[in-house]
This record gives sequence, structure tokens and C-alpha cells, in this order.
Amino acid sequence: MQHPVFINKRSVSVYFGLWALIMGVHFSVFYFIYLFPIEITIGDTLVNNLFFCIIGISMWFVVRYSVPDKKNIWNVVFNHVAFLTLTLVVWIGLSITILNAIFGNNKVYGELLLNSIPNKIFTGSIYYVVIALIYYLYIYQVNLQEKIKVESRLREVLKETELTMLKSQINPHFLFNSLNSISSLTITDPAKAREMVIKLSDFLRYSVSKGAGTFTSLENEISNIRRYLEIEKVRFGDKLNFSFQLEKEVCAGHQIPVMLLQPLFENAIKHGVYESTERVNIEMDCEYKDGFLELKIVNDFDPEARARKGTGLGLNNIRERLRLLYKNDQLLKTRVEGTRFIVLLSIPSADNIEKNHKT
Repeated sequence: MQHPVFINKRSVSVYFGLWALIMGVHFSVFYFIYLFPIEITIGDTLVNNLFFCIIGISMWFVVRYSVPDKKNIWNVVFNHVAFLTLTLVVWIGLSITILNAIFGNNKVYGELLLNSIPNKIFTGSIYYVVIALIYYLYIYQVNLQEKIKVESRLREVLKETELTMLKSQINPHFLFNSLNSISSLTITDPAKAREMVIKLSDFLRYSVSKGAGTFTSLENEISNIRRYLEIEKVRFGDKLNFSFQLEKEVCAGHQIPVMLLQPLFENAIKHGVYESTERVNIEMDCEYKDGFLELKIVNDFDPEARARKGTGLGLNNIRERLRLLYKNDQLLKTRVEGTRFIVLLSIPSADNIEKNHKT
């Protein structure tokens, strides 16, 4: 850890500027109150304060290696008491010896030097304590900044790890279902099986190519969702119908988390198409409102059909990713209206996120 006095030119100026201020006060007291000659005043001011100015710089090494904690608090106290005693002896002894040698012929000043020893002990102790406290505050600030940096980095690493884990839960889930379907189609309809393999290949290529990134445009995400729905339509035929109504100029380029929409459409297939004997429509529309990209996904379902028991992985996955990315757990809402299941998803715009960070 760098010496706080010599971090930069400003810290050097502040340290020696404070000692210059102390010298000014010292000079004023001796010259205007005690009425000593100018040469004695200057000599006493310089000798006493310059010595402690130098001692104050050396004190850093005592403080730096005497950081208190519960285990060694008494060792720290002992170190400081010992160094303070040594400091006072050296400071008072040298200053009195030098000043006596220079101005010893002035009896009034000589008596003052001897009588001032208790005051010097008190003043030197105050100097020592103040300088030590300043050094400890500096160490605390540096350690706090380092801790904040480390914790911030750990949070980023944790967030990246969690996001990676969440994304990795999606692909195997979909892949498992698709491979099962392909396996069945290879017997009943080989042509459709080949079609599914090609579409699945395109879908997975997108997933792999976007695996290293966190965000993509809504237009790219919708294109991949279309591939997914086309794969499912190979299986379900006319039973599955889907449509997208997007304000292309407003919504297409908006950045959203990669593979965020996939679980929503998987749920629509699982709880809508699988369980219904009628044609099921899956619709999605988008609008930009008050700094948010508002996505609405609606699918039909049969309320009388036996509900398929799910783990809730898809919706929980999305909520967790949104919480990690946007620090908000209110961006996903669901509701049921008659025979329609509705998902409302709000994605903050980049400007809205920056605005919230500033406030």
C-alpha cells in the first residue's frame, strides 16, 4: 500500500500545507504573545515542527503494520505506546538540545524551553494521535474500496454464472422433447422427421451462436421462435396456428435477453396444444410504452382438459433472469381470461435502465 503522503502531488501539498499552517500559528504565538525576537521565533518554529513533520511521515510504517483486530489489539496498543514514547524522547531531546545550542545565551528563552517540556509532551501526543488516526482512516478507505471492487466483481461473476445456468436449462428441455418427436416420426412419417431435423439444426445453430452473448434484438429472437413453432407444427399440423403482430419500426431492434421467450412458447405448446382437441392459436404482439417494450403472448387452452403437471421451470427461469439483469422482479405477469392464457412481459429500454441507474 502506497504511503498516503506521496500518492500524488495534491497529497504532498496538503500534508506540508497543514504543517505550514501549524508553523504559522506557532510563529504568531511566540512573536505576538510571548514577544520573542524574530530569530528565536523562527528557529523555535522550524526546529520543533520540521522534526515532527518528518516523524509524522515515518509513523506510516508503524501504523501500516499495526492494523488492529480482535486478536492483536493489545500488541497494537503496546507498539503505539512504545513508538510514541520514543518519538517524544527523540523529538523533545533533539529540539531542546539544538535550540539551546543556538539560543542558549537568552536566559528567558532557556527557562521557557525547560518549562515547556510538559506542554511538548501533550502537544506531541496530540500530533501523534491525529496523524495515526488519519493514517488508519486512509487504510480503512483503501480496504473498503478494494472490498467493494472485489464484491462487485464477485457479483458480476455470480450473475454471469447464474445466467449461464439458467440458459443451459432451456436447450436440453426443448431438445429432449424434439428428439422424442423425431424418434416417433421416423416410423410414422419419415419425411416430416427429416423436416424436423433440418429445422431443429437451424434452431440449435442460433442457440449456439448466441450462447456467448446476453442480449439480442427482438427481431432475431422472433425469427428463432418461428423456427421453434415450425418444428412443432410439423408434429401438430393444423392443430397449431401462430401469428405475430409487431410494430416493426419500434420493436424489431429492441434488445432483449437471448432465449428469453423460448420457455413461454414451450408452455403454450405444452399446456395449450398438447391438451386441446381443438385448434389452438398462439399470438404475440408488441408495443413500446413509457420506456418499456411490452410483449403480450396469448394462447388458447382447454379448461376441461386434464392439466399437465409442470415444474414451473419456464416462468421461474424468466423471472430469475429478469431479476438478475434488471434488478426488478415485477416484469413478468400472467393471467387467465376464459379459455385464454395471457403472459405480459415488460423489457426496460436501454435509456430507461440508464435513467434508473442515475436516479
